[in-house]
Amino acid sequence: MKLKLYPVFVFLVFSTIGYNTEATAQIYHEVSLMAGPVSFRGDYGLRGDSETIANNIGFGVGINHFLNFAYTDFISYYPRQHFKVRSSLIYHSTSLNHYGSLADKNNQAGLQLRSMFGEANVLEVGSGLEYYLMRIRDYERNTNTFTPYAGLGLNIVYYSPVAATTLEDGLGLPDTTFPTFLADPGEEPAFTNESNITFSANFQGGVKYKVGRRSDIYAELRWHYYFSDYVDGLKPIGDQNIYDDWMFWFTFGYAYTFD
Repeated sequence: MKLKLYPVFVFLVFSTIGYNTEATAQIYHEVSLMAGPVSFRGDYGLRGDSETIANNIGFGVGINHFLNFAYTDFISYYPRQHFKVRSSLIYHSTSLNHYGSLADKNNQAGLQLRSMFGEANVLEVGSGLEYYLMRIRDYERNTNTFTPYAGLGLNIVYYSPVAATTLEDGLGLPDTTFPTFLADPGEEPAFTNESNITFSANFQGGVKYKVGRRSDIYAELRWHYYFSDYVDGLKPIGDQNIYDDWMFWFTFGYAYTFD
């Protein structure tokens, strides 16, 4: 129910703003571009393994739109001076392999894991709120100023995974596939190459630096938690699989403000 009410709430907010043309004219729009490395945490490799974390690194890009209400008077003082509405369109892709002690073993199981490879290809669109520690007007009044910020949001996610092996005959056979990725007939598949749609909750924190009257640069760390375990194409069988997929993303960005 919460997922269904969220877009209705956003629609009502923007519809109300749209009816007040004078207020709308006081809203400033910002557009930003961001890019940086993605650390995807799914079902490739061992959880917490340093080699897995270091090697399963991808890359992401995004474009953002911000609504800045700091110069309006139809919202109470504190929210308009510390919050912006942020909408984002994001794409990231990560090549994935198994690492760790099991994959390093010189036996059939180790060979099966080392031979597996995959990709997490993810497109996300959504919106949320961003909080600024410094008053927005104070930050924007002068150049060479810093402000920390944090935010949260909800995204619609389209994912298109790849799960495969270099072994002859491909995945799905006992000779080529590690046992936790072999599902019994009638059970949910333990691997898939099918595209699908889910949601993600995202949280971010960063620092902005004003380099000009209309220009900002920023560094940001994001965490996205997906409401599906198939974003990387794998859903291992067993009690050890207790989390859905998620990722960390460190980005650098440039923002431009329009009147």
